[in-house]
Amino acid sequence: MNDFDIIYEKHKNTVYRLALSYTKNTADAEDIVINTFVKLHKNLSKIKSEEHLRNWLIKVSINECKTLSLSVWKKKVSLFKDNEENRIPESLIQNELLDSIAKLSKTDRLIIHLFYYENYKIEEIAKILNKSTPAIKTKLHRARLKLKEILKEEENDK
Repeated sequence: MNDFDIIYEKHKNTVYRLALSYTKNTADAEDIVINTFVKLHKNLSKIKSEEHLRNWLIKVSINECKTLSLSVWKKKVSLFKDNEENRIPESLIQNELLDSIAKLSKTDRLIIHLFYYENYKIEEIAKILNKSTPAIKTKLHRARLKLKEILKEEENDK
């Protein structure tokens, strides 16, 4: 196993979860993982440390998600209903919280994912997303409030 294979095995799930959180589509998430690691392979010599690598992967993954969502192909495909093949398997939606998070906007899902699932600090998320720390703090606060509202609505519907 070479260095790239080791890096891939160590970080592929992180990139996949992030992409899945953003796109809510397994096929798109898999494409983003491939694109991200192809870019990493081309730029591996520029990576200075493990922390730099992790931040680089997150940033490139986010950019790949954004690129995909803006593509002409995606816009045309989105006009049709998602087929069952590309939906997130129920096994991945293990509880109501993940299902509720999926109802948030892409930005809110991304910030929640980076903060709670990838354990990034607000300052680190701000750097990754090229935003100010107070802006991320505000967005995280608002995302939590929206999530709380969604959870209350779901509780009332039961």
